[in-house]
Amino acid sequence: MEFKDLNDLAKYIPQLTKEAMLKGNATKNTVIETGKEHVQSDVYDPYTPVIYERSGGLMNDWEVEETADGIEVYNTRSDEKSGKNIVDTIEYGRNYDYEFEYSNKPRPFIENTIKELEVSNKLSQSLKADLKSIGIEVK
Repeated sequence: MEFKDLNDLAKYIPQLTKEAMLKGNATKNTVIETGKEHVQSDVYDPYTPVIYERSGGLMNDWEVEETADGIEVYNTRSDEKSGKNIVDTIEYGRNYDYEFEYSNKPRPFIENTIKELEVSNKLSQSLKADLKSIGIEVK
């Protein structure tokens, strides 16, 4: 593909990065794996439940959706019986069904995932890998 000028190229780049993120797996996997690390360190490690047994759903319930400019990765964990949004409860420390040492205390694993990805080069490295996977040479 050839471009008339830099403006022409600049218009094409968002399309290309979206295609790379949709077709590749590196960016998706980086976000999900970083999220899982924060579930472990921010949610599971500080507290061992006594009233219930962990199902591991918070660690495993991640989804990826296409957006206008790329992808959105989010955790979909909800209570099977009530449908309650477990992510919201844990992230913000609200709407717990019972009192325990971490009820009403936020454990912001989503916020911490975002912060880590913002300050690291993980996403740029992942996007480079996804671009390479669709045949784009990246340095």
